[in-house]
Amino acid sequence: MIKRKNILPQKVRMWLLSLLILSQTLAFAQLEQTTRIEIPTREMSNEQFDVFSLGDQGALMVIRRNDYLGTRNEQWVFTKFNTDLNVSWTQEYKMDFRYIPIMSYQNPYYAYWLFAEPDTDHFLFLQLDLERGLIDIHRGDLLANVSVNQFKVIGSKALVSGYYRNRPVVIVHSFFDHTTRVLPGLFERNMEINNIDVNEQEGLINVITYSIRKKECLFTIKTYNYEGKPLKSTVLKDPQNSLISGQIVPLNADDSYLIGNYSVGCTPFSQGLYVTHIDDNIPETPQFIEFSELQNFFNYMKPKRRQRMLDRIGKRKSLGKENKFRYRLLVHDLIQKDDEIILVAEVYYPNYKTNSPATFNGLSRQYMRSMDGFRYTHAIVCGFDRQGNFLWDNCIAIKDLTSYELREMVQLTPIDNYFLLAYPQDGDIHTEVIRREKVVVAREKYEIEARSENEKVLLNENATLAAWYDRYFLAYGIQRVGLGKNPLPGSAQREVFYINKFTYNVDENGEPKETKEASRKKSDGSKR
Repeated sequence: MIKRKNILPQKVRMWLLSLLILSQTLAFAQLEQTTRIEIPTREMSNEQFDVFSLGDQGALMVIRRNDYLGTRNEQWVFTKFNTDLNVSWTQEYKMDFRYIPIMSYQNPYYAYWLFAEPDTDHFLFLQLDLERGLIDIHRGDLLANVSVNQFKVIGSKALVSGYYRNRPVVIVHSFFDHTTRVLPGLFERNMEINNIDVNEQEGLINVITYSIRKKECLFTIKTYNYEGKPLKSTVLKDPQNSLISGQIVPLNADDSYLIGNYSVGCTPFSQGLYVTHIDDNIPETPQFIEFSELQNFFNYMKPKRRQRMLDRIGKRKSLGKENKFRYRLLVHDLIQKDDEIILVAEVYYPNYKTNSPATFNGLSRQYMRSMDGFRYTHAIVCGFDRQGNFLWDNCIAIKDLTSYELREMVQLTPIDNYFLLAYPQDGDIHTEVIRREKVVVAREKYEIEARSENEKVLLNENATLAAWYDRYFLAYGIQRVGLGKNPLPGSAQREVFYINKFTYNVDENGEPKETKEASRKKSDGSKR
């Protein structure tokens, strides 16, 4: 028997091995478009669409519709879908044209909308039963000309926070007896309401405020009972750092953690993250985690730029100098998974454009800068244990994404030991799979496709992505759909509001598996 020698050079064998490993890696993550529903838009109506995730209970679609030739009242259509995107129920309500929607809020059982009649103290609350689709209307007189920035509900009471005559205020309105009161101890100058945290289980209302007094930054948690009576006030301050935001992780009635981001010198620019333990109204010294201490924070940069940044940081530290960063963070609600607390925050900056100067008598005026949305650079993901210890960090780069509204773009869903990060952009979904500090699958791109292969998407408007439940995502928005290569008889262009269900495929052991990728694209934009 003659044995054949392996005549491939060592470099070629290594190259083939690398291709094999790469192909296995690329097959790791599979985001598949599994279900799609379409609602044709109406040419003779002014319409607005929105979708709310209800977790494993389904999804809620809300359509606001005002016919140009019809009544001045606005028609609200609520439709609940199950997890297969089949209709569970539909409910309609005609909203008095004098009221305009301000804000919405939802808990596991109800969805709420806050409406106001401009230049009056009249407010209206719409309560929607998510199980049966029943609607209740509650009216109340709060304060006229309140600039509302938060709206939440605890039990049968609505909490409306904002600013009245340039001072912060939190108004509590009872749906039961229609009484209204203002929480005491908040109507002060130089104070801002950072967040309102409701603890349904304990019946507690926590109002987190930020204030500056005598050049000192104070971060305060004011706690009230369900009736609005003050219970305690916890003040957090540090001689060098100032807390920007904070979210409470309750352990019991008197024991909790506070997690957020901080700055240096009372500025709005984040220097890093912090976590502090609060035991019986007494805060411990916060643990500050500077961005330079995170393992992957600067991974959104190109390698050479990242290395220059790390070298500059290391040099300043060796000279005993402090590093000062100027990052703005949009911090998401904390995600609690098993024994870990996950923080997701997007890094952004205001995007400005320069307008052409006006001329007067042949002389040019000064160039004017105007706000042109927000540009996102990357998002960070950090894990903490139940004892408040920092465990790990990771990041996903966001390229060339601008939004005229500052909103959460990156969605995170836990899948067994992995986290799938995804965000929408220009009709595509960008994904990255991580396992704590490790990137398991690098960036991939998936197209939000039309209903059939015989159609193609001509235009995308405001695609939105939402982490749904388990390993599923919802993508929705407005698309103009036209003919494909093999058009169906009588088909033509149409504009639709779509909801697409995306599934991250795993095998019976919870590991990702390879499936047919009809919607997946290569990095050069071509389908494979």
